[in-house]
This record gives sequence, structure tokens and C-alpha cells, in this order.
Amino acid sequence: MRQFLLIGILAAYAFGQRTTLDRVYSEAQAARGAQIYQSLCIRCHGEYLQGKPDPSLKGDGFVDRWREDSLNTLYTHVRTRMPPRLAGVATPGGLPPSSYLDLVSFILYENGFPAGDRELTTESVLGIQFVGKEGPQSLPSNAQAVIVGCLATGPNGTWTMTNATEPLRTRNPEEFTEEEVKFAAARPLGTLTFRLRNVPDFKPGLDLNSWQGRRVAVKGALIRQANNDRITVLAMESVAMICAP
Repeated sequence: MRQFLLIGILAAYAFGQRTTLDRVYSEAQAARGAQIYQSLCIRCHGEYLQGKPDPSLKGDGFVDRWREDSLNTLYTHVRTRMPPRLAGVATPGGLPPSSYLDLVSFILYENGFPAGDRELTTESVLGIQFVGKEGPQSLPSNAQAVIVGCLATGPNGTWTMTNATEPLRTRNPEEFTEEEVKFAAARPLGTLTFRLRNVPDFKPGLDLNSWQGRRVAVKGALIRQANNDRITVLAMESVAMICAP
């Protein structure tokens, strides 16, 4: 059950569901989150979420860190790591799930995302994409990304991915889970091309020649450059013997 739930979450994110621009929380929820923030978060993140001494929770830098990912990723991060050990809270993750949803709602409110009539829930957060004010955008250079495409040789013995998908953000760039492999095998291919860097060093002894023409999933650091997009490979998996749409 868990693996199918995760695949569903990834599919909802990749193929376009609701975004943080779609009024996914209520003002009352954000107000509750503000009270929790004032009580437990202000000493580390600052009165105005500016980050003191911990990272900022507001502004372009914060949005760039989390955009083009599921809002559930931010919620999970807050729920499992916050607040630090404080009086009355045993460990990170010591608050009820509703309190963490309220905190995420407050963060969205402070970043200018519009409120609506419905509250954010543990169910709805799964299908919401975190985007910036301009809506979904391509991932920026240096983001940790995952792509799926057809492995091919390029000039001078280089390796490339053709018919590649738009990169998605990944938070575990050095390995693939079983669920991620199944998702990569089912995801529709795209029209992009990426040059692969670091392939010989990434997995010594791997015979990539036997992977030519296969559908392959790649994770690594995304480097954006006109007509020369590339990925420094950190993880790589063959997900289908034939690379077909």
C-alpha cells in the first residue's frame, strides 16, 4: 500500500495538480500557525521569519529552496525536525500533525500565497505542488534533480540523455528507492537533452554500453546553460530495457 501511495504522490506532483497559488489553506489556520510560531519558532527563525540563527522561512531564497516540489516535502521536513528540544516538547516531531499543518499555512501566508476557504490537511498536502508567485517554473541551476530519458552516446565518448523529461527536484540524490524506479518506468518521456558528467566515476565497473537505448533514470546536480544542460551524476538506474514513450 505504501509504495502505491508514494507513486500516486509523485504522479500528482509531476503531472500537474493543485499548487500553492490555489488557496490551499485558510486564514484561520494561518492565524493558529502564527501563535505556534510565536511560541516555539521565533527564537531560531526570527520575528519576521528572516532566519536568526536558523534559515529564513520567507522570501525568494526560501521559495527557491522548496519550489517545484510537493508541499508535502516541506510539511514532512517541519513535522519531523521541528521544533528543536524545548520545554514541554519532548523532541522534534512532538506536536500533533494539525499544528504542523498550521505552521506550514502560516509560512505560506507570510510568503504571500493566497488563503482560501478550506484548511490544509494531511490528505490534501500530498497533491499540492510548491511553486513561486509566477507558477510552475524550470528548476534552477545547482538544484538536486531527477530526470528520465534514453541513454545515448554523445561526441567524444560522452554520455547523454535524449527524450528526457523536465527535471523534478529530489531530496535524496544519491539513491533510488523501489517506488522511484517504478515511477520512472511509467513516466512519459519528454523532448529535452542533457549531457551527463561524472559517469565513469559514479559507478566504477558499470558497462554503460549495455544500457544504450534503455530508459534510464538519473539523479544529480543540475547545471543549466544555453544548449548545454547537464547533470553531474550521483545515482543512475536502468528502469526499462527499451526506451519508448
